[in-house]
Amino acid sequence: MNNKVLVFPLEKKYKRHAAYAQKTADACFLVLGKESVRIEIYIIGNKRMQELNKKFRKKDRQTNVLSFKEPENIPSPEAEKMLGEIYLAPDYIQKEGGDIGHLTIHGILHLLGYTHEGLRDKIKMEKKEKSVLKKIQD
Repeated sequence: MNNKVLVFPLEKKYKRHAAYAQKTADACFLVLGKESVRIEIYIIGNKRMQELNKKFRKKDRQTNVLSFKEPENIPSPEAEKMLGEIYLAPDYIQKEGGDIGHLTIHGILHLLGYTHEGLRDKIKMEKKEKSVLKKIQD
């Protein structure tokens, strides 16, 4: 498999989450049959996440994960197709009782076009998340 998952823990204390996010993303792409794709995952603090959420979504509050798709018309010099960036806030994720692996999958699905805006889309996305998680854990 020739995918590229780059993980950047932006604070020293988040380095321990990098390998798990990387492993989960690699497994997710394998399960989904995705090849020659590239993503960047940034592991950040709550304050930075709130700033990003406010700037890009106009929501002045913390959140657990943000995904930003790469614009379609930007050529990539890399062999892999850049899907986009995922931002994870492990302190907030832990506070919610969530899991970085699950939210890595959630972020990847957003980059692949899944949404949870309407009920039908939400059900479809949650079903796909559960399916991928189950296959990764088996």
